[in-house]
Amino acid sequence: MSKCKTCLKDSSKHNKKLWIEHNWCPLCQKNSKDHSDKLWQMHQQAVVKGANGKKIRPITVGFARSSVGWVKEWNMPVSTSGQGSPYRIEIIPIYQYCTQCSLAMGDIEVDNADVLDGLCLKCFAEYTEQTDSLNDKIPNYRSYEYCKKIRQRMEMR
Repeated sequence: MSKCKTCLKDSSKHNKKLWIEHNWCPLCQKNSKDHSDKLWQMHQQAVVKGANGKKIRPITVGFARSSVGWVKEWNMPVSTSGQGSPYRIEIIPIYQYCTQCSLAMGDIEVDNADVLDGLCLKCFAEYTEQTDSLNDKIPNYRSYEYCKKIRQRMEMR
């Protein structure tokens, strides 16, 4: 017998559907067994804060893994046939944000948020003083130098 991480009841008090629903993380689409207690709390807080009491639905943005988003309904007129437009509903993704710089974090940072203490990789590297260029394995795609290198490679072709 195991305890539910959401309602803290015994597994015998749940049916199969409710057990899956309570022990499934909507943010990273993983089971609660794959989370530490701290990571589970961080993910649940991010979803509650991002949804802000609104309905949530599953969403996949580009090639990223599935996550959740909150539903924004636009005020659009109903057509003469009585059907509403399918474009009146927009699903806005919910992200977990860095505790220091407040930027949205990627999948790697969300998966390791408990180890990184809620920081993005850049802030964690600065916090642990790992700012050497030799330790920088993740290229900064927004930097001028990186864009200049890419432009030179494209011009050489």
